[in-house]
Amino acid sequence: SIIQGKRDFAIINLLLRTALRTIEIQRADIGDIAKCVDEAKFYIQGKGRDAKDEYVVLTYTALKPILTYLEARGQADKSAPLFASISDRNNGDRMTTRSISRLIKNALLKADIDDKRLTAHSLRHTAITNALKGGASLQEVKTMARHANINTTLIYSHNLERMANP
Repeated sequence: SIIQGKRDFAIINLLLRTALRTIEIQRADIGDIAKCVDEAKFYIQGKGRDAKDEYVVLTYTALKPILTYLEARGQADKSAPLFASISDRNNGDRMTTRSISRLIKNALLKADIDDKRLTAHSLRHTAITNALKGGASLQEVKTMARHANINTTLIYSHNLERMANP
């Protein structure tokens, strides 16, 4: 369906631009997005957290597909799930992390990328790697990825160096 296409594109785009985890996407409500002028704050309940006390900045290119999807979906209740299921069994309910992972896997397969090692979490790795390649500092990337320890972020940097100097 058109709504499913808009939803799936919004999710994939969001994952690739923000390095969110599938659990953070799954827990998100419409009201977690606080719009400013040309960007928005997207409040998230991070890994191991019990409150939405962290946020990522959504640029216009990250926000626009979400707004397009929400407009097509036609639901504005702030407490509703940001990304809703469209299946017959649980239409309108919160998507599961499994269904988010499945939609990523299906998109990869449609793009003729058939590799068991590539998953929804791979999009997080891509976003982190792209930020480092784009010139973001280790500290900026640590904040973006919400890594508890800078050493986790350093792994990405070391992998990039290894790839540059085989």
